[in-house]
Order: sequence, then structure tokens, then C-alpha cells
Amino acid sequence: MIIYVKGIFFGGIMQKVNGFINKNLNLIITIFIIIQPILDLVVSLSLNVFHVGLNLGMIVRMFFLVFMSYVVFFIKGKRKYLLVYFFILLFYSLGYFLSLDSNYFMSNLHGLLRTFYFPLMLILFLNIKDIKIDNKILVMTMFIYIILIFIAVVTNTGFNSYDIAKKGSLGWFNSTNEISGIISILLPITVAQFMNKKNIVIKVVLSLIFIFVIGEIGTKTPVLSLLITFLVSFIYFMIRSLKKKNYKIFAGLLIILTSVTVTSFLVVPKTNFYKNIMIHVKYLKLDSVDDIFENDYVFDHFIFSQRITFLKNTSNRYDKASLKNKLFGIGYVNKNGKEYKAIEMDYYDVFYNHGILGFILYFSVYIYSLYLVFKNLVKKIDFKQLMEYLSLILVLILSLHSGHIITTPAVCIYVVIILKKLINNKANFMNE
Repeated sequence: MIIYVKGIFFGGIMQKVNGFINKNLNLIITIFIIIQPILDLVVSLSLNVFHVGLNLGMIVRMFFLVFMSYVVFFIKGKRKYLLVYFFILLFYSLGYFLSLDSNYFMSNLHGLLRTFYFPLMLILFLNIKDIKIDNKILVMTMFIYIILIFIAVVTNTGFNSYDIAKKGSLGWFNSTNEISGIISILLPITVAQFMNKKNIVIKVVLSLIFIFVIGEIGTKTPVLSLLITFLVSFIYFMIRSLKKKNYKIFAGLLIILTSVTVTSFLVVPKTNFYKNIMIHVKYLKLDSVDDIFENDYVFDHFIFSQRITFLKNTSNRYDKASLKNKLFGIGYVNKNGKEYKAIEMDYYDVFYNHGILGFILYFSVYIYSLYLVFKNLVKKIDFKQLMEYLSLILVLILSLHSGHIITTPAVCIYVVIILKKLINNKANFMNE
């Protein structure tokens, strides 16, 4: 009788909890997104100031993964696809650990969880139809990163972007590649959000702070993203003004292009980004741009920051590995307990670390979601949609060029949201 009463009581509580989650899921996800910069800040300060190795960010993100799994299994969503994927991943994981040295189980487990966070979170989001995250939340999150970096830079209290030689500050954050990746893929969405005429003064101030920060960080990725976003936006509005025969806007765009070009020539040489380019040029003893493309070593060093060299080294290890390691991956640690140097090109890192089977399992959900995004791509899209697609294209490019986009929980959550938004514009794949 007591057990029965307790069961009713507990069941009643869970029913209320589930009802609350069901009603407020978008709010919960929104809060999770907004606290991302705070998590990264806490992790960085813990590591660099207090020398505490506990990764609170990873713990919270894994807890959120468990929470979203609970939502799909017990509250809303269709479980069939998720169950199939979970079971296949479980069997793969068993093979993965059995093929690696058990002495380094925790290191390889950490690598597995970090890497597969993206496909797991993606399939969870795709299984819930009514997830809706406003672009304003993504813009707000990006500017929390930007403002925190800006404050650290102007107060000269930030950490260096590079350990040696090159210049740059990442504010109080720890991972240059991750923060640069977040800023880069959210930039087009931010530009689209800034196109209305509301709060012009605030937007101008924030834009100037943004440009200052990406120059101070010193890395190529945000600058590349800014250049691509500007060119795509410029071409879009040029074509639109010509189609509408609005020659005043066309002339205005040409004036803007000229102004931006002249200003860039004056401002860019003063940035850490430019200074790092010059440091790199002097180190490689380059006399002209042609030198970059005439020598494989120079091309790899200047364009890919030696990632092609890392790729060759990892490929050689993979070629010498056993059949089981070719199928399940070489993992993240060698027999002496030393971590392998990451290639920092996401597609290759997944393939070599997790083998043929892991690669197929990882990219099956991703490729299918990309198929859903692009299969119904209409010829006529507005600027907001164009920028969302551009964010996704930047994800695809940067995943190859600089990495840390889809293999890092701190960054890939934004990729999941972008994919979900684009798929929602068509139809939820579970209802096809």
C-alpha cells in the first residue's frame, strides 16, 4: 500500500515536471544557448587562473545531452530513429574500446564523447518538431563573447591567442579555434539581424566593437568569414537593386564598397591579424604571393597552418594500424600515453580517430540533414534565409580548413541549431 501511494505521488510529480518541460522546452534551450559564453569563461578562468582541470563546460553540455534524450524518450519526439542510432552507436563504442589500449580508457572516452556530441545532439533536435530558436538569441550569444573579449583587451587583462611568436588576445577565453569558429559561423546571421532600421546607433557601436575584436584576436578564420559575408551581402543587394532598377541604391552600394576598401587599407595594417600575416611572411621568407603556391611546404604552412603535414603523419599511423583500428579508429592516445596531435580538419579527425565504421555512423545523420536542407532549396530566398544558408556553408568550409566546428561541443551546438532552423523552413523530416 505504501509503495503504491509512493508510486502515485512520484508519478504525479514526474507528470508535472514533464508538463513543465513540454511547455517551456524552447525557453530551456534558449537559456542553455545564452549561458554558453559563461561556461567557456568559467572553464578558461578555472584552467588559466585557478589551475583547476575540471571541465565544467563539458559536464553541463553532457547533462544537456542527457536532458534532451529524456525529452525525446519520455515527453515528445519519435523514439524509433533515435533508438536505432543509439544501439548502433553502443555496439560501435564497444568495438572502439576493445580495439584500443584499456590503460587509456578515460582519454579515449573523452574523445568519443566530444566528437559524437554533434550527431547525437543533431538527431535529438531533429526528432523534436517544435523547437524554435530566434536568431536574436544567437546574435546575443555571439555579442556576449565579443563584449567579454573587448573588455579584456581594453583592460589588458586577456590571455594571448598564441603561445609563441604571433600576436593576439582572446580575452579571458581559452580556445582560440573554438571562439573564432563560433564568431565566424554566427556572423552572417548577425548581419541579417542588423539589416533593419531599429537601434541604428547601438548597431553601429556593436559593429565597430566586433571589427576591433576580430582584428585583435589575430586569427584568419573570423576575418575570412567577415570577407565572405560582406561580399555575398554586397552581391545580393547589387543584383536586387539592378533588378528593381533602383540606381540610387546601386550607386550607394558602390560608395560603400569604395569606403570599406579605403578604410581597410588604413585600418587592417594596425591589427594583430595583419601583424601575424607579416610575421608568417617573414618566417617563411616569402618575396611574393606566387611563392605561397609554388612550394608545397610553404602552402601548407601559410594557408593551412601545417594541417596537411599533420594529416600526412596521422595517415601514416592509420596505414600501419591493425584492421580493427582501421574499422574502429586509432583513438586519441598512443601506446605511451601521449595524445595524438589533432589534424584540426574535422572530417579527417573523425575518420582517423574513429575509423571507417565511426565515420559512417558520424556522418550518416549529418549528410541526411544536409540533404533535407538543400533538396527543397528554392530559387527565390530573402536576405535572412540567404545568411542562414551562408552560415551553413561557412560551417562546411571551416570544418575542413580550420576544424573545431563539428567535433567540439562548444561550437557544434550552433551548427545543430542552424541545421534545425533550415530544416524547419521546409518540413520536419520525421513527417515526410
